[in-house]
Amino acid sequence: MSIRVTPPMTVIGAELRILIDVTDEIAAGSAACAESERVMEEAMGKRVLVERRSTDRIAPPLGMYSHAARVSPAGAVLHIAGQVGNAPDGTIAPDAYGQTVQALRNIAAVIEDAGGTPAEGLASLFTMVTSREALPDVRRGIGEVFAEWFPEGDHPANSLCVVAGLAREDLLVEIASVAVVPG
Repeated sequence: MSIRVTPPMTVIGAELRILIDVTDEIAAGSAACAESERVMEEAMGKRVLVERRSTDRIAPPLGMYSHAARVSPAGAVLHIAGQVGNAPDGTIAPDAYGQTVQALRNIAAVIEDAGGTPAEGLASLFTMVTSREALPDVRRGIGEVFAEWFPEGDHPANSLCVVAGLAREDLLVEIASVAVVPG
């Protein structure tokens, strides 16, 4: 497997470098990919929508995430807008922990509404936090939800940035995501 770092991008004032897995085998629609997908499904007895991957050619992840996520050609990619800590009734959790948990619950609701589950289809997250002081609470919230969704420790790719602010002053955390649902 080879890893390539794309040129920096600017997103909401934060410079990002995105890691992309670029092997010939995973090209969507390739015969090798379709065959490996069929073999994996057969062996596991279920459809595999996202294969979460890490490589030993770079440093191990610093937290609960994988280096990359390979998306199956059998699934449909779902780009989920940044979710914040607002409950269905419109109330906003008062702290970073509560906002993190609620944002992740909102992501789950969007994935489930599209016919999938976070456990089988969540490929990546982009987490934005308004202060470094909030990071322990954000990590605790992610850790608790991930323990439910990924009990085997097979976490999605995740980038985390500290940003100057979000759309409203009372918002402390926003999480955008990409998932795969059955096609």
